[in-house]
Amino acid sequence: MAATRTELREATRERVLAAADRLFRERGFDAATIRDIAEASGVSVGSVMATGDKNALLVQIFDGLIEAGHERSTSDAGDDTSCAQHIVNLVRPFVSLFASRQDLSRTYASIQVSGREPSPLFSRLAKLLVDEITSTITRHGCTTLGAVAPTAQAIYFAYLGTLFSWSARTTIDEGELTDSLHATFAAICTCKE
Repeated sequence: MAATRTELREATRERVLAAADRLFRERGFDAATIRDIAEASGVSVGSVMATGDKNALLVQIFDGLIEAGHERSTSDAGDDTSCAQHIVNLVRPFVSLFASRQDLSRTYASIQVSGREPSPLFSRLAKLLVDEITSTITRHGCTTLGAVAPTAQAIYFAYLGTLFSWSARTTIDEGELTDSLHATFAAICTCKE
């Protein structure tokens, strides 16, 4: 059975994103060109541009990695795990991605902050994380019911702020970043650790 146009378009998109991801990691975001990506993926420059410019390609790559990481994350770390540790477990896949691809993570964050290439996943994932944090706080009884939503928002924004402030460092140690997040979450969560 012959592939449909939609299937062919998706296959091309996947090849382009795979080639862009490899070239961004090997050469760096600035050094990789659209022409390089086209050559590496075996498609025309126009086909690459139909998938997106470099900013859009990086956003699509990271959105895919973030979404896959979120699917693997879990807050079920056992009854004896603190609220702060549960929340660390929720964000651990993103912290690992951030630490393992530091330069590209910084570029991704700058694209998001600039608004040049908004990510629908970033907005959707923000809501998912806040909902999961809310559930964790509620389950642990870290605050009054009326304060759960603002506390979850505070934790989410503390998480983002920590990532952005750590991005200014020359190198990022994943363990130190995770410990910093844990301390921050524990300071916001008022339940016993």
